[in-house]
Amino acid sequence: MNQATFEPDSSSVRAVRSFVASATDLPEALEATVSLLASELASNSVLHARTPFQVSINTGFGRVRVSVTDSSPRLPVMKLHSLEAATGRGLRLVQSLADRWGVESEEPGKTVWFEFDLVDPGVARSA
Repeated sequence: MNQATFEPDSSSVRAVRSFVASATDLPEALEATVSLLASELASNSVLHARTPFQVSINTGFGRVRVSVTDSSPRLPVMKLHSLEAATGRGLRLVQSLADRWGVESEEPGKTVWFEFDLVDPGVARSA
Protein backbone atom coordinates (compact mmCIF):
# COMPACT_ATOMS: atom_id res chain seq x y z
CA MET A 1 0.00 0.00 0.00
CA ASN A 2 1.17 3.51 -0.83
CA GLN A 3 -0.01 6.48 1.18
CA ALA A 4 0.73 10.15 1.56
CA THR A 5 -0.62 13.03 3.62
CA PHE A 6 -1.60 16.36 2.09
CA GLU A 7 -2.51 19.78 3.45
CA PRO A 8 -5.98 21.27 2.89
CA ASP A 9 -4.77 23.51 0.10
CA SER A 10 -5.81 23.68 -3.55
CA SER A 11 -2.24 22.90 -4.64
CA SER A 12 -2.61 19.51 -2.96
CA VAL A 13 -5.11 18.40 -5.59
CA ARG A 14 -2.45 18.49 -8.30
CA ALA A 15 -0.02 16.75 -5.92
CA VAL A 16 -2.57 13.96 -5.40
CA ARG A 17 -2.76 13.38 -9.16
CA SER A 18 1.02 13.12 -9.34
CA PHE A 19 1.12 10.83 -6.31
CA VAL A 20 -1.44 8.46 -7.82
CA ALA A 21 0.39 8.38 -11.16
CA SER A 22 3.73 7.62 -9.51
CA ALA A 23 2.33 5.08 -7.04
CA THR A 24 0.54 2.87 -9.56
CA ASP A 25 1.51 0.82 -12.56
CA LEU A 26 -1.82 0.88 -14.37
CA PRO A 27 -2.70 1.05 -18.05
CA GLU A 28 -2.63 4.67 -19.20
CA ALA A 29 -6.39 5.14 -19.58
CA LEU A 30 -7.15 3.58 -16.19
CA GLU A 31 -4.38 5.58 -14.53
CA ALA A 32 -5.90 8.78 -15.92
CA THR A 33 -9.34 7.86 -14.59
CA VAL A 34 -8.01 6.81 -11.18
CA SER A 35 -6.01 10.05 -10.95
CA LEU A 36 -9.07 12.11 -11.92
CA LEU A 37 -11.30 10.48 -9.30
CA ALA A 38 -8.61 10.74 -6.62
CA SER A 39 -8.27 14.43 -7.35
CA GLU A 40 -12.05 14.85 -7.12
CA LEU A 41 -12.07 13.28 -3.65
CA ALA A 42 -9.06 15.40 -2.68
CA SER A 43 -10.90 18.51 -3.88
CA ASN A 44 -13.86 17.59 -1.69
CA SER A 45 -11.56 17.18 1.28
CA VAL A 46 -9.90 20.55 0.65
CA LEU A 47 -13.21 22.34 0.06
CA HIS A 48 -15.41 20.76 2.72
CA ALA A 49 -13.26 19.10 5.41
CA ARG A 50 -10.50 21.71 5.50
CA THR A 51 -8.25 19.32 7.41
CA PRO A 52 -5.07 17.53 6.36
CA PHE A 53 -6.01 14.37 4.49
CA GLN A 54 -4.40 11.08 3.62
CA VAL A 55 -4.56 9.33 0.26
CA SER A 56 -4.00 5.56 0.23
CA ILE A 57 -3.62 3.37 -2.84
CA ASN A 58 -3.84 -0.37 -2.61
CA THR A 59 -3.43 -2.62 -5.63
CA GLY A 60 -4.11 -6.28 -5.06
CA PHE A 61 -6.73 -8.99 -5.23
CA GLY A 62 -7.47 -8.00 -8.83
CA ARG A 63 -8.38 -4.40 -8.08
CA VAL A 64 -7.06 -0.95 -7.29
CA ARG A 65 -8.56 0.90 -4.32
CA VAL A 66 -8.00 4.59 -3.58
CA SER A 67 -9.06 6.02 -0.22
CA VAL A 68 -9.11 9.62 0.97
CA THR A 69 -9.31 10.07 4.74
CA ASP A 70 -9.84 13.38 6.52
CA SER A 71 -10.75 14.48 10.05
CA SER A 72 -14.15 15.96 9.31
CA PRO A 73 -17.12 13.91 10.52
CA ARG A 74 -19.31 15.48 7.80
CA LEU A 75 -20.22 12.77 5.31
CA PRO A 76 -20.33 13.62 1.61
CA VAL A 77 -23.74 14.22 0.09
CA MET A 78 -24.48 13.87 -3.58
CA LYS A 79 -26.48 16.89 -4.67
CA LEU A 80 -28.18 17.89 -7.88
CA HIS A 81 -26.59 21.11 -9.10
CA SER A 82 -27.56 23.23 -12.07
CA LEU A 83 -25.56 22.94 -15.26
CA GLU A 84 -24.05 26.36 -14.52
CA ALA A 85 -22.76 25.39 -11.06
CA ALA A 86 -18.98 25.43 -10.69
CA THR A 87 -18.93 22.53 -8.20
CA GLY A 88 -20.93 19.48 -7.26
CA ARG A 89 -19.99 16.89 -9.85
CA GLY A 90 -17.14 15.01 -8.13
CA LEU A 91 -19.18 12.31 -6.42
CA ARG A 92 -21.27 11.83 -9.56
CA LEU A 93 -18.06 11.21 -11.50
CA VAL A 94 -16.93 8.71 -8.89
CA GLN A 95 -20.31 6.96 -8.96
CA SER A 96 -20.39 6.89 -12.76
CA LEU A 97 -16.83 5.72 -13.42
CA ALA A 98 -15.72 3.55 -10.49
CA ASP A 99 -16.71 -0.09 -10.17
CA ARG A 100 -17.49 0.49 -6.49
CA TRP A 101 -17.30 3.37 -4.04
CA GLY A 102 -18.36 4.18 -0.53
CA VAL A 103 -17.87 6.10 2.68
CA GLU A 104 -16.77 4.83 6.08
CA SER A 105 -17.25 6.88 9.24
CA GLU A 106 -14.23 6.79 11.53
CA GLU A 107 -13.11 8.61 14.63
CA PRO A 108 -12.60 11.51 14.21
CA GLY A 109 -13.51 11.71 10.52
CA LYS A 110 -14.27 9.61 7.47
CA THR A 111 -12.80 7.74 4.53
CA VAL A 112 -14.22 8.02 1.03
CA TRP A 113 -12.99 5.29 -1.32
CA PHE A 114 -13.42 3.89 -4.80
CA GLU A 115 -12.30 0.74 -6.58
CA PHE A 116 -11.65 -0.44 -10.10
CA ASP A 117 -11.38 -4.07 -11.05
CA LEU A 118 -8.18 -4.86 -12.91
CA VAL A 119 -8.72 -6.91 -16.04
CA ASP A 120 -6.36 -8.83 -18.26
CA PRO A 121 -4.76 -6.56 -20.88
CA GLY A 122 -6.27 -8.68 -23.66
CA VAL A 123 -9.81 -8.30 -22.34
CA ALA A 124 -11.74 -5.20 -23.35
CA ARG A 125 -13.18 -3.16 -20.49
CA SER A 126 -16.75 -2.05 -21.03
CA ALA A 127 -17.66 1.52 -20.14
